[in-house]
Amino acid sequence: MTRLGKLRARREARGERGVALVEAAIITPLLLMLVFGIIEFGFLFKDSLTLANGSRAGARVGSAAGTDPLADWSILQAVKGATGSLTHVQAIVVFKASSANGAVPSACTNGTGVFGLCNAYDANDMNVDKTTFQSAGYTKDDNWASSSRSTSLSTAAGPDYLGVWVKAQHTSVLTIVVPSRTITDTVVMRLEPTR
Repeated sequence: MTRLGKLRARREARGERGVALVEAAIITPLLLMLVFGIIEFGFLFKDSLTLANGSRAGARVGSAAGTDPLADWSILQAVKGATGSLTHVQAIVVFKASSANGAVPSACTNGTGVFGLCNAYDANDMNVDKTTFQSAGYTKDDNWASSSRSTSLSTAAGPDYLGVWVKAQHTSVLTIVVPSRTITDTVVMRLEPTR
């Protein structure tokens, strides 16, 4: 190879290095956004599964508790235990469902209970002790009192359906990739029958 050929080869190699640097500067931010987006969706999925686990645990405990005066307190404790890593629980609604696949009544999701239909709780209610919950001054469980729930097999309708609706806020680490969002989950179970 001649001296001129060597110089030409060096120039071409330098030019290709410059092109590679420009390509890397364009691609790297897009690749990082993709990777962080996948991670963020993983966190959102984890929070969604945790919330589903909490509402399922609450409904299971509520179904077994039936007409126990502390049924709603037990539901709140089950939700608290199952959603321990999810720190942004905003609301828990215990409601009377119309069927096994009943949805939470829209009137119950605004933070106040509806007489004969639902009891609405917030995150602070999960930390209320048993004694305070039983006291006469604590009235959040009066709208659909556990004593008014039917667990009888002798009626035509049978035992009531109890639903637990939980709402939480998923706080995104990268709001550019995935915005923070509200997640909810509902589980309905029939109360354990008695004679």
